[in-house]
Amino acid sequence: MHLIFLLLEPRIHLKNKTVKKSLILTFLVFALLTNANAQYDIKDETETQHQISLNGSTSTWGLLFKANGNLKIKTDTFTYSGYSTPAIQLAYDFFIKEKVSVGVLFSTQRMGMKVDHMVFENDDQVMRRFNDFDVKVRRRYYGFKFNYHFVNNANHDFYLGARYGGVFWKVTPSVTDTDLDKRLNSKFTGTFFPALAMGYRYKIKEKVGIGMEVSLGIPQIFSYGIDYRF
Repeated sequence: MHLIFLLLEPRIHLKNKTVKKSLILTFLVFALLTNANAQYDIKDETETQHQISLNGSTSTWGLLFKANGNLKIKTDTFTYSGYSTPAIQLAYDFFIKEKVSVGVLFSTQRMGMKVDHMVFENDDQVMRRFNDFDVKVRRRYYGFKFNYHFVNNANHDFYLGARYGGVFWKVTPSVTDTDLDKRLNSKFTGTFFPALAMGYRYKIKEKVGIGMEVSLGIPQIFSYGIDYRF
């Protein structure tokens, strides 16, 4: 059993072809919905149809990585202290109608562990021990989203949304060793999940606003930031 699985969210390991097909499908759906704008008439031709958002966010795994751990499973032991930074998100929304928008979201977050010691049995049933090393973790998300805006006027925007996307992890230990790489599962494909969200934006000016969002699912539980409409 890989110890790192206790720190990373549950995942279904997908083949590379499956991941590529899922990403292609996600962006094809976005392209089709964007082109569907030709079938709708926005009431005011001067009304903004595009929005770019830059957010900081808090994720469940970011919080977990800030904790310290002392794990023991049979003969395996793992003692560490963790750290993480807020996730940075960049999003684009296209308003098909005044109350309906579709978009894409990219998120990246850095986390890690300072490991005091790690003891485990390798594939040849030989006990290995590693002391005082670092593990850097990068977590990225690529997804597609749909929002319904219950209120969307000159000053306020309240919406409910749904997302679908994939999380991709990369784990990099500071020690180079084949057994350690296998144990940490340092490179693996993405995991795709749906998520729900509720958000509010306050429009400070005609094109600039600030907002926050809470969500159930990946890639975060709470986000906050600034947006620009054009």
